[in-house]
Amino acid sequence: MNQLASIEDETDAIIILKRAMRREMEQEGATKRQALRVALVWAINSGTLPAGQRLPAETDLARGLEVSLGTVQTAMGQVQDLGLIKRRRGDGTRVLDCSVLPSSIWHFRMHDIDTGDAFRILDQQIEISSTDSAGRWSEHLGHCLEYTIIRRRITGTHEGRVGAEMVLDARLVPAASLAAHELRQSNLRTVLEARLGVVAIQGKRRVALSRLDPRQSALYELPADIPVLEVEASTFLADQRPFYFQTIYAPADRIALEF
Repeated sequence: MNQLASIEDETDAIIILKRAMRREMEQEGATKRQALRVALVWAINSGTLPAGQRLPAETDLARGLEVSLGTVQTAMGQVQDLGLIKRRRGDGTRVLDCSVLPSSIWHFRMHDIDTGDAFRILDQQIEISSTDSAGRWSEHLGHCLEYTIIRRRITGTHEGRVGAEMVLDARLVPAASLAAHELRQSNLRTVLEARLGVVAIQGKRRVALSRLDPRQSALYELPADIPVLEVEASTFLADQRPFYFQTIYAPADRIALEF
């Protein structure tokens, strides 16, 4: 999706979101809720909806986009979980300043080294698979008969690219129960929390400078000859059971981390 000029009124916002939704609905299996979420995230992260911008009322969005009010409210809630908007009774919904690290973002924020701008996700490809092989995640998750793997190839502002991998016990979240299009442009933690009716607790974080092997380079479409910042984060459930193990691969020549 190409960046558009910032909007001037609420009618423009609805037109822009409707066009973006139409493009997203061309994806196989896409739902209106997912299309609206992806459209909102793209419009905000591309700067089309700038910080401080007030969004149309949810009832106006539902009418203008030809979707149900429930679809709008669900999509708005998911975008709020990403820390991109603030919904407040009596004041409507406004786009937040992305330079402020919101409480919904646990582990870290990424910045472009050259400009200092926050790395903002414009698009991502998601692949869901399973494995019975042990890996670096096994120390946190323990021995499982099968693991569910959610891999993301992320494209962001300033043509930046980042790879991400989340691993869970397949008994908790079977790979077959997940749909890639439902996870696009979402906070995976909050989506899984809502799905399972659980509360997650932050665990350990580790950062190392490493290089991708050829397989990883191909998986995440990142160059193998450039060092990456490898961030590992483990998360628990409220009862202290392991929840997920996540690894982020960010090119060290392009990305700085803020914790």
